[in-house]
Amino acid sequence: MLFPSDKSESSTLSLANPDYVSWFQIDQSLISIFRATLSESVLSQVIGFSISKDIRDCLQQNFSQQSFANFAELKFRLFSITKGSKFISEYLAQAKSLADELTAIHEPVSNSDLVTYVLRGLGLDYQMIVMAILNFPPLPSFLDL
Repeated sequence: MLFPSDKSESSTLSLANPDYVSWFQIDQSLISIFRATLSESVLSQVIGFSISKDIRDCLQQNFSQQSFANFAELKFRLFSITKGSKFISEYLAQAKSLADELTAIHEPVSNSDLVTYVLRGLGLDYQMIVMAILNFPPLPSFLDL
């Protein structure tokens, strides 16, 4: 609680609730970080908010649908991955990259799913090895694959 303005600002802050002062300083730091890191187009959506929670809520509301679309697109790409004419090392790196991107948005892919997607996309040239892997459980880890 702030007191009448006839006192200096420093004495006013010393009489304020120390927990509030600490929270306010941290919150203002968070707002500064938001303002320093957001692009101009995104920043324009959060101008006028004076509490970091309001900024976060606005960003979440505006971008949650986009995040879901990004998740769905990455998951679909991983689900439908195929080796094609790529070297096996390129193919495995692409699968790992997609799985890492999903993990980065808090949607991790289990080892068994990743191995299954990769095995499914190998094609006929690898049919014998895929059958051997599938017929002798457990599935190997992605690193062992």
